[in-house]
This record gives sequence, C-alpha cells and structure tokens, in this order.
Amino acid sequence: MDEEPLHERMEAYETLASEAAEKARERDEAADEIGDRLAAAITEAVEREGANVVRSGQSKDGHRYRFTARLDRAALVAALTETLPDGFVVSHVNDDGTMSVEWTGSDRTPSKRERGAILKAIIAEEMELDGDGLIESVPTRERVLSRAVELGVEEDDAAARLSRLATLDVVDLADGHVYPDENFSRY
Repeated sequence: MDEEPLHERMEAYETLASEAAEKARERDEAADEIGDRLAAAITEAVEREGANVVRSGQSKDGHRYRFTARLDRAALVAALTETLPDGFVVSHVNDDGTMSVEWTGSDRTPSKRERGAILKAIIAEEMELDGDGLIESVPTRERVLSRAVELGVEEDDAAARLSRLATLDVVDLADGHVYPDENFSRY
C-alpha cells in the first residue's frame, strides 16, 4: 500500500480536480467564442444570399396564398466557403436550414473539401422527396456540374470532385443522374 498519508493524497486530488475544472471552463469559453464567430460568418452569408420564396399553396376561395421561404443551400455553401474562417468547411446542410460546420484540423480549408461541400449542397437542393421522405427525383450530372460552375467552381474541378465523391460512396452516378449514397449525410 502507498506510504503517502491519505489526507495528502486527498489534497493532491482536490488540486488536480480544481485544475481540471478550470481547464474545462477555459475550453468551454473557447468553444463558445468559436461558435459565436462561426454564427456571425454564417449570418453574413445568409444576409448576402437571401432566401428563395416559392408559392406553396392557396385557399380554395383564392383569398389566401401560402409561401415558403427557404435557403438556397448550394448558394449558401458557396458563400460560406468565402466567409468561414480558414480551416472550417460546411459538411452538411439540412432541409430545415440546420447545418454542420466542421474544423478540418488545419489552418487552411482544403479546396477539395470546399468543392465537395458545394456539390453535395447542390445535390441536396435539387433532389425532390415525397411526403414520406423517399426520393422522387435527383439531378442529372450535367445539372450538378452547371450549377457548380454558376457558383464559381471550375467545371473540371467539379467533375473530378464528383467522381471522387462517387468513389467515397457519398454519391452514386447512374444513368446520367446523381443519387445520394450511403455516406451522403456523413460527408
């Protein structure tokens, strides 16, 4: 058994616990600051890109019309590649506007990751789902590439990245169309 008196071990434990609590507080403060700065960058991109408004219905008597405002996810991701601090990339944008921004582990965001995020957002934006969440239609390869060019990605780069996404099982290229594959929502 250890020869150090138990009260001294307890004092050492309390010191270590206090230091760990202080480091956890500092970690949480840093994470909060990072989150606030990323939110500001995203807000700036949303303000610049705006939202798409589509007519979603009307009353039977024709007196009320319903509209849905939604983000152009692909344009937002393209804007965020310019706005986010170095080392961060959008990894996913959901239908409801929630998104994941990922730290790449580097002081620079690899351009391949940026192009991949833009392509994935284009596919998600162009894909149509039915009321049960099943895929009704997906974009053509040509549509994905032309939209990527509209958003500032060189066509050769977009084609190369789309092929790489297929290799990574993020998308499936079949019959001239681009389908989400098993890793689509995790990329």
